[in-house]
Amino acid sequence: MIKSETILVDDIKGGLEHDKEKIASLLTLWLAGSGIASAAQPEIQSDRMQAEVDTYELPAVTVTGTRALADTDGRLVLPGGFQAEQTNFGLMGDQDVMQVPYTAQSLTTKNFDTFAAPSGDVNQVLANVPSLRVGTSLIKTDFSARGMLANGSAMYLNNVPGFFIMAAGPVTNTIGRADVMVGPAATLSGSVQSYNGPDGGQPVSVYLYTKRPEKGDFTRYRQTMGGYGHYGSYIDVNRSGLGDGTFGVRVYGEHSEGNFSVSGAGRRKSNIFVDVSRETPKTTTNLFGGYYKDHLRGTERRFQIQRTARQVPNAPDASRSYDDPNLMYSGWDGYQITLNHEQRINPHTKWFLNAGTNDMTNRRFIYWTQVTIDGDGNLRGNRVWSQYFYLKSRYGQIGVNHKFRTGVAEHDVTLAVDRSWRVQYNNTRRDAPNAHVTGNIYSGIIYNPSIYSYDISGSLGQKFQYQEMDTSINLMDNVKIGKWNLLAAVTRRHGNYRAAAAWNQVSDTQYAPTFGVTYAPTDRLSVYGAYAKSTTRGQVVGSGYANEGEIAEAVKVTQKELGVKYKFGSMYAALAYFDVNQPNYVEVPNPANPLLPFYRLDGENRYRGVDLSITGAAAPKWNVFGGIQYLHARQQRTQGGANDGLPTDSSAPWSAVVGLEYMPNDDWSITGRMNYVSRGTIIGTGRRELSVPSSAVFDLFANYRTKIGTTPVSLQASIYNVFDRSYWILQPGQGSKLLLSMPRTFMLSATFDL
Repeated sequence: MIKSETILVDDIKGGLEHDKEKIASLLTLWLAGSGIASAAQPEIQSDRMQAEVDTYELPAVTVTGTRALADTDGRLVLPGGFQAEQTNFGLMGDQDVMQVPYTAQSLTTKNFDTFAAPSGDVNQVLANVPSLRVGTSLIKTDFSARGMLANGSAMYLNNVPGFFIMAAGPVTNTIGRADVMVGPAATLSGSVQSYNGPDGGQPVSVYLYTKRPEKGDFTRYRQTMGGYGHYGSYIDVNRSGLGDGTFGVRVYGEHSEGNFSVSGAGRRKSNIFVDVSRETPKTTTNLFGGYYKDHLRGTERRFQIQRTARQVPNAPDASRSYDDPNLMYSGWDGYQITLNHEQRINPHTKWFLNAGTNDMTNRRFIYWTQVTIDGDGNLRGNRVWSQYFYLKSRYGQIGVNHKFRTGVAEHDVTLAVDRSWRVQYNNTRRDAPNAHVTGNIYSGIIYNPSIYSYDISGSLGQKFQYQEMDTSINLMDNVKIGKWNLLAAVTRRHGNYRAAAAWNQVSDTQYAPTFGVTYAPTDRLSVYGAYAKSTTRGQVVGSGYANEGEIAEAVKVTQKELGVKYKFGSMYAALAYFDVNQPNYVEVPNPANPLLPFYRLDGENRYRGVDLSITGAAAPKWNVFGGIQYLHARQQRTQGGANDGLPTDSSAPWSAVVGLEYMPNDDWSITGRMNYVSRGTIIGTGRRELSVPSSAVFDLFANYRTKIGTTPVSLQASIYNVFDRSYWILQPGQGSKLLLSMPRTFMLSATFDL
């Protein structure tokens, strides 16, 4: 058998070497005879089947998912793109918004690109925060937080305080991001200047950050047109990877001028700024600086209702000017410089520096404080004034951050020391009541011809008003234990104040604690509670009081807050209950001289309520943002108990903001926004409650991306106050003052990527 097989194989090798098909057949027979073929057959079939499977043609499959979006500074944003996932938490830097034990929102660049008008201000963006109510006066920075007055003094620029005051705010086209932390949490940031801020303390912190260099190079030119012939030109140049590849430079500037929708009113504005950044594996440095000049005319929106009025008069025509735009103006110019540096020493330790300097000059000829009217709209006792105001501020902060463990606890500790210095010069002249301006807001305002030679603002020189230096030590510890986060912070602030009078000098030391706790059972749900206290030096007591010239007791605003934050689907929501006690100044009887009372911190208001905010992608192509606030604001201790239990001035129980964006494709976006404030109250004489009508204002925005030749172009159209309503805007914390709305305003712009 073996022999015959050998002969057969030899025959195959010799005669059939090139006949592969026959060889295969004979080999199969040979293998079958040896029993090998039956064992190999399943493997051969399996290989064939595998080959068939490998070449099987599947039907088309579509995979969908959610791409994480980032802001221009690289931070991840929440669905919808209007808010970021991280927000500034004072000295702790950027933190996950879910872990911050306060009502906090980080407004992205998208908000500024969409809602900030070229001739407007940052309040048009802050209006998207449900806890805030904003105004329309371009000559004031006033807004409110949970029913309490705030202004530019609550704003930080690149972590530096003291640049802005009631009369002068941020340069809008330089801002790329705004982080809002609601509540008296100034303890978490360092020194805050006390002068020219609200007398009732700081109820909110607004951290503004300038446009930083981005990855990739671009040159953008923007042309705008709005109002009644207001034109603007903007340039934005970005270069990255410079020097050794770690430097980036961004230069942006503006020139705009023309008329508003308010008759005769207008603005002329110019600025140029540069932002230089450097990032290495161990360091991050940013230097920002530039010059600005701004001139407003005919923009008076401030009114005060006499408390003796029987009713609040109807809002007059918002398209009219209520000062003389050919004469009355407010103009300011100056420079701003900030420096931020962070140096990593090792994986657990870093040190940081925040510093800045600011000079600002303001000359203006306007109504003194506001336009005062009675219940029928008649002007009563109004005065005008010329003012020269000069502000110079310097700030420096240095600190260290260290992370370590003690058992199961992870500590994140920050210790910082800062010094804030400011000097102000203020020289004014004002006329007697009714000397130059009389009339009625409906039938017309009458100007005495002598007013046209009364303004001397251009010739007024420097007159020292006050100087302040504050030094603070800040200590914070954020402890993570499993799903719990515990925050403890304390600030020791020592201040030195010197006023114009040689004897008017004071030094004081104040302490302010802050505590917070957060429990996050999952990464999509957190529950928190917080206690915060903010201290503001007391004001100088004016003339007519027994304690004239004294520095009144420091104002300490205290807030307690409970809240929950929740991510569901592509949405984010935050719900908070708050309870705030705010002391205020009142007249106190003087037993020794009934005609000369004391002026002391003996009054108190209380603000309690609930606010809800929401943002995200409600459905494919549809994004939403907004929220609602309920506020119960009451005067608890008033002068002689006259108004105890009544609502605080200009408070309204309900307010809301709702925004909706529709994106039919990658090139189009259409956005609508509604701001609503319910009926409010001003307290008149004899405990009379004067009613201020509710208001609802709608804005519309559209953006379209296209190309002209090979040049990418973004076209934008905006309409503010779509239905052209004239209405009063409440001004919490400012007595019986109201603001008049702005009329319907159109804006068109085209941005070219050159």
